[in-house]
Amino acid sequence: MGKICRSVFGALQEIQQVKGMTENTSELSNMQANIQDQKDFSMENFLGSDREVLKKLQETVDRNIELYKITKEQLNRITVIYELTKAIISISDFDELLKKISEDATKLFNATGCMIRLIEEGKLKIRASFGFPEEIKERVTVCMGEGIAGKAASEGKTILVKSPEEFGTIAPNINIQTAICTPLKIRDQIIGTFGLFDKMSPDGSIVSFTEDDITTLEGIASIVAIVIDKSILYEKALKQEREAIEAKNHVEELKDYLQGLIENTADAIVTSDLNGVVTSWNIGAEKIYGYTKEEAVGRYLPFIPDFLVDMEKNYSERVKSGETVKDIETVRRTKDGRLIDVSLTLSPIKDSIGNIIGISGIARDITEKKRIEKELLKKNNELSRLFFISSAMRGTLELDKLLRMVLTAVTMGDGLGFNRAMLFLLDEDKRVLKGAMGVGPASHEEAWQIWSRLSMEHKNLHSLIEEIEDSPLRKDSFIDRLCCGIEISLDIETILTKAVKEKIAFNVTDIHSEPLSDPVLIQQLGTMAYAVVPLISRDKVIGVLWVDNLFSRRPITEHDMEFLKGFTDQIASAIENASLFEHVAQAEQELENIFESISDYLYVTDINFTVRKVNKAVVELLNRPAEEIIGKNSFEVFRDVSEQWSLCHYKGEIKGTVTQELHDPKTGKAYLVSCSPVLDKSKEVVGTVHLIKDITEMKVLREKVASAQRMAALGEMAAKVAHEIRNPLLSIGGFARRLEKRLDGDLKEHAKIIVGEVQRLEGILNNTLSFVKSARLNRKKVDINELIDNIANLLEPTIYDRGNALIKEIEYPAEAFIDYDRIKEAILNIVANANQATDNGNIIIRAYIGKTYSEADFFGHRTEKRETVIEVEDNGCGIKEEDIDRVFDPFFTTRPTGTGLGLSITKRIIEEHGGKIEVESVWGKGAKFKIYLPLEEE
Repeated sequence: MGKICRSVFGALQEIQQVKGMTENTSELSNMQANIQDQKDFSMENFLGSDREVLKKLQETVDRNIELYKITKEQLNRITVIYELTKAIISISDFDELLKKISEDATKLFNATGCMIRLIEEGKLKIRASFGFPEEIKERVTVCMGEGIAGKAASEGKTILVKSPEEFGTIAPNINIQTAICTPLKIRDQIIGTFGLFDKMSPDGSIVSFTEDDITTLEGIASIVAIVIDKSILYEKALKQEREAIEAKNHVEELKDYLQGLIENTADAIVTSDLNGVVTSWNIGAEKIYGYTKEEAVGRYLPFIPDFLVDMEKNYSERVKSGETVKDIETVRRTKDGRLIDVSLTLSPIKDSIGNIIGISGIARDITEKKRIEKELLKKNNELSRLFFISSAMRGTLELDKLLRMVLTAVTMGDGLGFNRAMLFLLDEDKRVLKGAMGVGPASHEEAWQIWSRLSMEHKNLHSLIEEIEDSPLRKDSFIDRLCCGIEISLDIETILTKAVKEKIAFNVTDIHSEPLSDPVLIQQLGTMAYAVVPLISRDKVIGVLWVDNLFSRRPITEHDMEFLKGFTDQIASAIENASLFEHVAQAEQELENIFESISDYLYVTDINFTVRKVNKAVVELLNRPAEEIIGKNSFEVFRDVSEQWSLCHYKGEIKGTVTQELHDPKTGKAYLVSCSPVLDKSKEVVGTVHLIKDITEMKVLREKVASAQRMAALGEMAAKVAHEIRNPLLSIGGFARRLEKRLDGDLKEHAKIIVGEVQRLEGILNNTLSFVKSARLNRKKVDINELIDNIANLLEPTIYDRGNALIKEIEYPAEAFIDYDRIKEAILNIVANANQATDNGNIIIRAYIGKTYSEADFFGHRTEKRETVIEVEDNGCGIKEEDIDRVFDPFFTTRPTGTGLGLSITKRIIEEHGGKIEVESVWGKGAKFKIYLPLEEE
């Protein structure tokens, strides 16, 4: 500030000198005015007398005028500097001072604008300006080297710009024609720039700044830099002073606060010297320890119990070494002799140079906290035991095991801790309480053995159950057998039955004072006091839990009863669930047995026809284990069995049972397929049940019955027709033969035709009667090769007439137990039909011994059956697909002259032998007939 004052005083002296010069200049100005007037008045006189003198005088006047102008301009600048100096002295606000400087500098240099920039965060930011709008400040912030300001700051010298063409962009976002900018320096450090823009001439045009302007601006910049530096230092000093005052006030407030805190806190705050003599004692210490301040100060710590003196000295030594001992839980003795729990923190007290001069102790009474912790610990142990028991119960649904675990938990030392426990379950149908299970020792010796052995500590469910099974708490123990033999009717008024009826627990503290004490329990168990708690699940009593403490004689408290009620609330639903699960499991096993024992093919699919369950019959049918079937789509699983099986699936909406009869062309069997929907609780279809029944034998029997019925009707009709036709036919035939013998020429031929037709009709009648009447079979062992040779000899001429070849393929030996003539008739019919259906082809007769197997019995056994197989195959025209199922029907024929009885008679002959006949044919490629005949007598 001294430099600023000296600068100000120097400026004031210059102003006084300029004022003197101004007065002389005024005289010259008056003189010039007078001379001008004289010049205008008598110029000619002057010119006439002495032109030379006049010329010199004019030059003198011109110099004085120029001097006047210069002096006036300097005066103006000095005036502005003076005003700036006054402002520096009078304006205390730094920002307002800079604004005033920029405004006066603009006027001094007759410029349009001024900017004072300071370097902040590496950029030149406008701190004060004049002649520019406020909103432009942020947009014209420049970096070092950017624009005229950045260049002046980076180069450290004044920059004069006479035109934008000469320099480029003078300042971003501003249209400036001329400018001058000088750095603001404090010693060698540049702190900002001082810039003026667009100097105005008297006529209003923009002109360039001059070298004098540079000199003046640099002088002003020096003053401004000093002012800024001193102002910054001054502001820092003021800030430090304010912070010091605030810190002092804060310390005073903190001191008062701490003093109040110490005095009013509930904690005991006691200070002592290094020897343990009390030096301060707050109100909290009075309340906790009972000693007044006057009683405690000056004495050795009065609250230290005798048995903790050595420990306290140890703590003091640690504090004297500079250590802070925190959160020590210890005990203190009060004035009235009580021991209380406290949480203690000891810390050293130091003087101004850091020497330890005392000990500060803060103690908090945690007696109530410790009591609550003990209660919580006890509750936590109880809840932990309940949780363990609940977890164990959730781990099993076996009723017997669950009941054993429940009663064990009730009687274990770290369980509920009762000596004995019994569980009675309610039989609603008989209205009685039945003893289900009992647990507990039978004597004092057994009690101590159990209590010392069984514990839940560090045990899992598996190991605990093993211990129970090996201990006196096992099934069939004395108390268990005793319990299972007890049955109490609900009609009897006792504590047990009352607990069931009223759904409340009872604590019988003395059986002699309780008139409703259960006599059965008293007599058989010898109990003197007991408790009964009903097992309630979904507001329904399912049983009763009985406990006592016969051996320990410990009274059953209200806390025990509350804990027991909480326990029974959990086990009741578990027992009911286990009981229900047992019933469900039994029902499920029965259903599973039924499902597996069904001989029909039974499987279940979901809504996407994915197989979820199959029975034994399906596994045997597919010859694959159930694991490979379940989880696969049923269309894929059964495609290998039969393509038609997929027809049993209905992908559309299934509203009821769908039944369909299907034929499997691969096996030749017939099946009755039934599909029924599986519904969920909302009646939505979630899958289907498929039942497939093999009805092949049933269908065969049905066809046989139908065929027998047709044959019976046909036989009756044929018998009547034969009876009515035979007699006239015999007469016609007899007379026709006579006429044939007696007539000649054409008439004889006509008679011969009549005889032939009569013979044909007689053959038809014989075939008809042969079809409808059963003949007695004369069975015996027949050589099939001999039989086929005989047939070949009979038909060979006829076969050769059609250009066919007869081929025999016989396996030796080939025999059958048959009626020779009847089987010969059957084979002749088939070979004759083959010959008629073939031209210039082959007819093959094969004979061999084949093996078939019966259906599996209950144990999966199959019986082997040997048969003689005769095949007749041709490569003629074959049989149309639509006719193949009718070829064995009576009177069905495709030949104009056929009767349609040949194959019907053949089938009947073979079936009379206990055999069967099959046909295979492709139209245009031939046909094959296979005859199966018994090899041995059945």
